[in-house]
Amino acid sequence: AQRIKALGMGLVVDFHYSDSWADPGQQNKPAAWQGLSFSQLRDAVYNHTFDVLNSLEAQGTTADIAQIGNEINAGMLWPDGSTNNWNNLAQLLTAGATAAKDVAGSTRVMLHLAEGGNNSQHRWWFDNAVARGVPFDIIGVSHYIYGHGSLASLQNNLNDLATRYGRPVAVMETAYGFTLAQDDSTPNIFNSALQQAGGYPASPAGQAAALRDVFEVVAAVPNGRGLGVFYWEPTWTAVTGAGWDPTDPNSGNGWENQALFDYNSRALPAISVFSEF
Repeated sequence: AQRIKALGMGLVVDFHYSDSWADPGQQNKPAAWQGLSFSQLRDAVYNHTFDVLNSLEAQGTTADIAQIGNEINAGMLWPDGSTNNWNNLAQLLTAGATAAKDVAGSTRVMLHLAEGGNNSQHRWWFDNAVARGVPFDIIGVSHYIYGHGSLASLQNNLNDLATRYGRPVAVMETAYGFTLAQDDSTPNIFNSALQQAGGYPASPAGQAAALRDVFEVVAAVPNGRGLGVFYWEPTWTAVTGAGWDPTDPNSGNGWENQALFDYNSRALPAISVFSEF
């Protein structure tokens, strides 16, 4: 955070509220929270969020954006915060959002869903959040061209969300492969089938073109409500100790061919896209 602020950049803190990856298919409570009652769980969300953000604020690196949950299409902190119980989920989200604002009013609260082209689901989700008074400042989506729908569907969804809810929107995750070759023994997520689905060649130029087109979509959101694009994960190269499992130094990386650095750790052309917008 100190290095980020020293370079004049903004700081986004993405709370997963889990001991492992949190995404639409898994939103598991951290072990320390397993036995809590719902009221205790709600307090834990507030206290953890406040503690992290207050520690950052105290060292002069106040978070610019706090993301309350990661890809929470089906809720978070299952089963208590599942979308099967929206009243509970709304309370958990509100606890995290309130903690962020209690630390610093300048910190903007983001709610983040996957499947950036899924307008009907996103409308349903945010209608439920708004109806229950969940406070938020920004809508974030993940959009991987090879799995989350066309760029046209992304454009339609972002335009509609920005207009319907009156908030800025951002693509918080996107990526594309620059090669089909592997750099370690773990099979890569991005393969020839996903290259075909994505429609761009698995090459440095193809990766840059895919990213540029996502930027173009966000830039075209009406009334300047397209906030920007984040790449995930640009530095996740296949080096020892950077595998899927942080507790296992021998675990492999299935993402290295979607990084923004090649297998010689040299920056790829897609990095330059960030300076074009």
